[in-house]
Amino acid sequence: MADTQQKPRVEDDPRVLEVYGNKVVSTSFDGGAVVITIGTARFLPERIDDVPQQGHQPVIHVTARLALSPAAAVELGNALNNILRAMATRAGPAGAAPQKPS
Repeated sequence: MADTQQKPRVEDDPRVLEVYGNKVVSTSFDGGAVVITIGTARFLPERIDDVPQQGHQPVIHVTARLALSPAAAVELGNALNNILRAMATRAGPAGAAPQKPS
């Protein structure tokens, strides 16, 4: 019988915070870890009830810093490439109507 390595079990701790980001602030590699800084663009008024001024640039607030081992960074890159391929397949060729989910 062939040697099969069991995959590790995943334990999902509900106390872990979920962080939203709509902007990659920076990425770096220091030789030991890949560090990704995520942020969120926000239009904040100077005072309560003030309307944000048109033409002002949003402020990017850092919401998370993710430090990954090189191996984990490769896994993340592969997973993101798979997602991007699925998104492109679903979107179809440029100018074509998006496909409906199955």
